[in-house]
Amino acid sequence: MGDVMAGKGLGRFSVAALVLALAWVGVGVPALAGDRPAANPRACLIVDTDVGLDDFRALAVLAPARDVRAVVVTEGIAGVRHGATAVSMFLAARGQTPPVITGLASPNPPAYDWLPAARAGAERINNFLHAPVPFGGRPDRLGREVAAAVRGCAEVDVLVLGPWTSYPRYAKALGSKADVVASGRSFAENNPDNFNCEYDLAACRAVTTDLGRRAVFVDLPPAGAEPTYDPTEEMVARFDRAGLPGLLRTALQVDPTQWLGTRLWDDAAALYLLAPRAFAPQGRHVEPTVPQDRFRDLVVDAINAG
Repeated sequence: MGDVMAGKGLGRFSVAALVLALAWVGVGVPALAGDRPAANPRACLIVDTDVGLDDFRALAVLAPARDVRAVVVTEGIAGVRHGATAVSMFLAARGQTPPVITGLASPNPPAYDWLPAARAGAERINNFLHAPVPFGGRPDRLGREVAAAVRGCAEVDVLVLGPWTSYPRYAKALGSKADVVASGRSFAENNPDNFNCEYDLAACRAVTTDLGRRAVFVDLPPAGAEPTYDPTEEMVARFDRAGLPGLLRTALQVDPTQWLGTRLWDDAAALYLLAPRAFAPQGRHVEPTVPQDRFRDLVVDAINAG
C-alpha cells in the first residue's frame, strides 16, 4: 500500500500476447528514474507484501505473467501470521501456489486510528473469510527460505508492496542479481502519507539509501490531485467470475466500503513490472502516464489473463 472505468478493455489475450501488448504501452516515454532498464519478464520474482486489499489485486495482476517464486508477508496493513494465511488461501484459487514466507514486524510502528479496522478486513480478504486464521511459518527462516525460492534464478526482481522491515533480513540471500521495484516513495521523498516508509521509518531510511539506483519507486499523483487512479465498482465487476479473478471479484464485492475511496497504489507497482513504458519519472519516483480509464483497463486485462 502506498500513499495513505470507463471504456472497453483490451479483450482476451493469451498471457504471452498480453505481456507483449503491455510492453509497448506508452512508447516514447522518457527514461525511467535512475535509468534502470525495463523489467525483465523472464526474471524470477519475489513479492514482499503487507496484504492490503490493493496487494491482492497486485498479486492477481502478476500471477498470470511472471514467475513468482515466493511471497514474503511483512507486517503493515495486515499482521504477519493472519496475513500469510489470507495470501495463501487467495493464491490457492490458481491451483499451484508459490511458497508463502512469514516475514517480520516493525519494532516501532506508528499508531493509526484507521488501521485496526483495515487490518481486520484485510486479514479476512475483505471480510470474505468468517475469521482470520494464523499461519504456521517461521520468521527465523526468512533468509533461508527466500534463498531456496530463488535457487537457479539468473535474475531476480523484488516487488516491495509494504514496509521495508523484512527486506534487510533476506537481501543477502539475493546477492547482486536482484533489482527492486517498490510501491510508494523512498526515504528521500518521504511524506506523512507514505505508509510503507512511515510504518518502519528506520528500515526505509537504511534500505533505500543502500539500494541507490537498483530500485525504482512507483507512486501515483499526490492525494487530492486529478486524475485519482482509484478502483471502481465497475472495474471490479469486469473481473472474470472463475479462478483467481473470480475470487478477487467476489471478495472485493463483499464490502466495497473497505476499498472505495482508496487508490490503485500497489496495482501501479505491479503493472510497472509488466508495462514500464506506461510510467515516467516524477522527482525520484515514477508515475503512470496513461489516462486513468486506460490504466484500469490494463489492470483488468492483466488480472483476467489468469
